[in-house]
Amino acid sequence: MISFALLRDRYLGDRHVSGAAPGLAAALAAIGWRAVGEPSPEEVASYLAELVDACVTDHHDTELLVAGTARLLRDSGPLLDGGLPPVAAYEPAAREVIERYVRGATA
Repeated sequence: MISFALLRDRYLGDRHVSGAAPGLAAALAAIGWRAVGEPSPEEVASYLAELVDACVTDHHDTELLVAGTARLLRDSGPLLDGGLPPVAAYEPAAREVIERYVRGATA
């Protein structure tokens, strides 16, 4: 489970420097998002930063953040065989992105 306290600390620290988007883009790139092509990790990170902000400033539910991130990844990724897999298929990647962001890990 992702620690809300660690997420909040990372997000608030980033907000005073450059915002959350650069760290989130690095986490997306680390899981291979660049292979998707468009949208870029930077573009997806800008939307993801809004989800992180809502988690930190409003609902405080990291599992809700993972679910929202999974939906964002699914909706931003390419169509496979003309359809979209279920949101649940993206939850492991969503969890990894958030965990990497919290840890500051890009490799």
